[in-house]
Amino acid sequence: MMAMKDLRFQANLVWDGESGGEIRAGKFEGLKLDMPIEFGGNGRYPCPDELFLSAVAGCLLTTFLYFKKRLNVHVTGFRISISATLRGGPEGYRLAGMEATIFAEAKKSNEPELRRCIELAKQYCHLTRTFEKAVPIRILDRIIVVD
Repeated sequence: MMAMKDLRFQANLVWDGESGGEIRAGKFEGLKLDMPIEFGGNGRYPCPDELFLSAVAGCLLTTFLYFKKRLNVHVTGFRISISATLRGGPEGYRLAGMEATIFAEAKKSNEPELRRCIELAKQYCHLTRTFEKAVPIRILDRIIVVD
């Protein structure tokens, strides 16, 4: 197996003076977050939990796209719906579980390769692999076959 090199990512967060902030990640800036109204925030932007779920869905997507390209699979549609339960307890809130559903669409002739790409994405998404021991993660898939 080929040795993989370490990669390092960085993000910086600057408080906006209210109940949120702006993220600068690498050369990208302008991503904003806010505290939910339920916790006394203004709810103007996605909260950290929503951004976390977006990152997990994004990891599943980019992992899928990596294998899609390697296996030369033609896909006509792809989306991910992801949710999590935040459970309150004596020590505060904790993520109790996540569930993602992958919706993928392809022609009948591409269905086996599409299924393979989805399975590889589930297996190799580094974020879900990292968190699965701490948080139950369920990943479902719904294949739509088109003519």
